[in-house]
Amino acid sequence: MSERYLLVGNPTAQSGKNAARITEAARLLDEAGLGHRLLATAPAGGTVALVAAALAADPALDTAIYMGGDGTFAEVAKGILASGRAAGVRLGMLPTGTANDQGKSFGLGAGDVDLPRNVRVLGENHEARLDAGRLTARDAAGAVVREDWLFDSAGWGISPRVLSLRNEDRKAIGAIPLVRDVWRDQLVYAGALLRTFLGSYVDDGKFDVRVTADGATHEWRGLTDLVVKGTRIYGGLWVFDPAARPDDGRFEVIPFAGKRDWISKAIVHLDGSGTAAEALAAVGVRHSENLSAATIELDFDEQPGQPLAAQIDGEEFPATPHVRIDVHARALRLVVPKEYAAEAGA
Repeated sequence: MSERYLLVGNPTAQSGKNAARITEAARLLDEAGLGHRLLATAPAGGTVALVAAALAADPALDTAIYMGGDGTFAEVAKGILASGRAAGVRLGMLPTGTANDQGKSFGLGAGDVDLPRNVRVLGENHEARLDAGRLTARDAAGAVVREDWLFDSAGWGISPRVLSLRNEDRKAIGAIPLVRDVWRDQLVYAGALLRTFLGSYVDDGKFDVRVTADGATHEWRGLTDLVVKGTRIYGGLWVFDPAARPDDGRFEVIPFAGKRDWISKAIVHLDGSGTAAEALAAVGVRHSENLSAATIELDFDEQPGQPLAAQIDGEEFPATPHVRIDVHARALRLVVPKEYAAEAGA
């Protein structure tokens, strides 16, 4: 079999248990006649350069498959863009992460039982396109602190603080063999979420932000969270805007003004019929409206309290007072189930 597929995964993840998943994925790829080679991920963002180098060195590789969570998706996607071959290389998905926003946004599960179906999807060769956001973070003097690509979401406020606490808990738990086998990622997230929300009753860490979306300026005050979303699903479950598309050249901007805003938006999302929104409005509960734009500029003004925290695609990111996001329409080619290729117009 010729090697057309680059399988990118971390065999040391989950105390080495992920190695068995990668072995099973390799077996299924072989059975499907999908010739491949394995590329192990590298720490500290090194995976991006490894993927880019592998694709640049071998023009026969036309599909890079990520096997992992949304962070691994982002690293492989960045590698494709950095290789100079984005027009000729597809991104395949074998998700195994906790939230699995990318996979779920295109109808793919992340459990071991989903792996055979996900491999079949790779062999069926249906495609969709995915927008990418170029994020530039600047300090108060206007100097660039960091530039990066964004595919799933960026966030500021409570959610990134949950992520930071989760990472602290994961490190501590990872040093205790018996506990780390029981206290998996979902429970670590739940513990971090509870700690953050309990803490926010004492120190809410609210902030103000001026959002310039495609030239129109909006002022939001007293936010506890701000999310910029590329793909459809957030946090493994939540759909902020059912009309949003992954290839429309626009990202959604979702503000949360306190816990009531979180709760009311969750109620509306879970209802889906529209009647919950009307019922909440009838009793005076209105949540802040979302925006959608191709160019997004954010100017933050922190209030006294906890320092602002930020994340990109599930990874901690420096929180800066000025941020700009430029959406690059249809920047990536994805291998997806047939029904999602048709929906995306591919």
